[in-house]
Amino acid sequence: MFLRALSPREPEHPVIGETLRSLRLQLEKTQEQLALDVEISNSEISRLEKGRRNPKWETMKRLAKGLEVPLWQVVWLAEQLEAGATWDEVDWPPPSI
Repeated sequence: MFLRALSPREPEHPVIGETLRSLRLQLEKTQEQLALDVEISNSEISRLEKGRRNPKWETMKRLAKGLEVPLWQVVWLAEQLEAGATWDEVDWPPPSI
């Protein structure tokens, strides 16, 4: 059995980028502001939001902090969007666990 390797241009979960962008816009932050907050380049923020790259775990933790939400809420929102919900249909912020 052969497994097909994903190229860096073919993200496994592009909905993460949409989620990051939605949260950033809710805070009215620019890509540049978020990049400064989490200490990565604004071009990397752009690639992540466009779904061209998937963030590493450590980067996800820093992004969540920069977006002022717990990491589990980022994942929760991504799951909602992946299931087809629009931002208007999502009950944000989600109930605390």
